[in-house]
Order: sequence, then C-alpha cells, then structure tokens
Amino acid sequence: MRITSHGHSCITVTTVDGAILLDPGSFSQLTSDDPPGTVFDGVDAVLITHQHPDHVHSASVLEAVLDNPTLEVFAPQVVALGLREQLPPASRSQVRAVAAGADFTAGGIQVRALGGTHATIHHSIELVANLGYALGQGEVFHPGDSYQVPVGLNPQVLLLPVMAPWAKMAEAVDFAVATGAKTWVPIHDGLLNERGLELFDRQIGGLATAHERTYRRLTPGVSYTIEDLR
Repeated sequence: MRITSHGHSCITVTTVDGAILLDPGSFSQLTSDDPPGTVFDGVDAVLITHQHPDHVHSASVLEAVLDNPTLEVFAPQVVALGLREQLPPASRSQVRAVAAGADFTAGGIQVRALGGTHATIHHSIELVANLGYALGQGEVFHPGDSYQVPVGLNPQVLLLPVMAPWAKMAEAVDFAVATGAKTWVPIHDGLLNERGLELFDRQIGGLATAHERTYRRLTPGVSYTIEDLR
C-alpha cells in the first residue's frame, strides 16, 4: 500500500489492485503541469468524507466522472445526491451514497465507513454528515473532519487533521493517541503558512515522540509505502 499527499486533506492510496483518491477539495493540488494531468488520472474510486468545499471540489469530481465511465464515487448521502443531480442519467450510477458502518470495496481496496458527524465548529453552526474511512485491513484511517475515535480499529497510519476552525492541538494529539496508530501523518493544514507548519510539526511531532509514535509529514506528490513511514 502506497500513500501520496496532494495537500490539505487530499490523499491517494494505491495497492496492486487499484487506487483510491480521498477528499479532492479546493485547498488541494488537483492539477499538475509537470507531468500534465489531474489527481484523478489512474484512480479507480473517489471517497469523500463530507460536503465542505475543501474536501470536495464538485466541479472537478463531476468532470472526472464524465471523463471516466468506470470511476466510482462514494460519499455521504447529501453529497452523493448533490453530485448525481448535476450528472446526466447515464452517469448517476457511478456516484454511491454510503453511511457509517458500511463495508465495501473501492478500487480493489476494502473500505469501512465510520463515524457519522462533523466536529462542532460552533453551536450555532449546523452539523453536517462526516464519514471516516478505514482502508485495507485498517492499515490507513482518514477521519475527515472529526476526532471521533473509531471502535475496534487500530490503524497503522492515521491521517491526522491538525488545524481547523473546529480543532485544537490538544484534541488532535489526544485523538491520535487514542486511535493507537503508530504513525501520524498530518493533514488538513491548508490554512497554515510556513511558520504555522513549522510550529505544528515541532509541537505535535514532539508529543508524538513522547508517546513513542512517529510523526511524518508527506511531501506532496511523493509516494510512500507504509514501511517508509514507520
């Protein structure tokens, strides 16, 4: 299993059986000039955790579905319905609604949907559906925008949201420790400048070391095996 970051919360996970793209949102690097192409090239399935634009750039997902009639998209119901209504009838079956507890195969990879609700930003802001996705035999866990600890899951690699209007560092670290993951890979950092990235990496990285965990930032566009991240 290989993991590639495209910035913010957008990740590609690849195995010998296929490739999954998670959360291709507006803060991520969805296109490339060298080599030319998009993050959807060579991908078999797209997993979307929730409806916020930094996690799903709808125009790009719709274009990818229309360009590739075998591409499958899995998302919470509200996201799936919104995408379907913008597609011609022949393409709508490519977008599937999933709920917490669902087990399915995407891109040849076993997936379990977990969670159900986005973290609270403020009590006056309506909560939206959010799914975390455990991939393979639980080797990799992408929680979307939530620090809800999954029951019965012990991931090797946790894709850890580190900065958001709904998050604080103490909660991020407590969540990471509670999951039992040995490797923490920071995501959801598209609002941080270089000084912010250095601060979060130093602080959370130090706390990871104190808990005998590995903290590893991925260079966007570079593919890593799980063994590389240990």
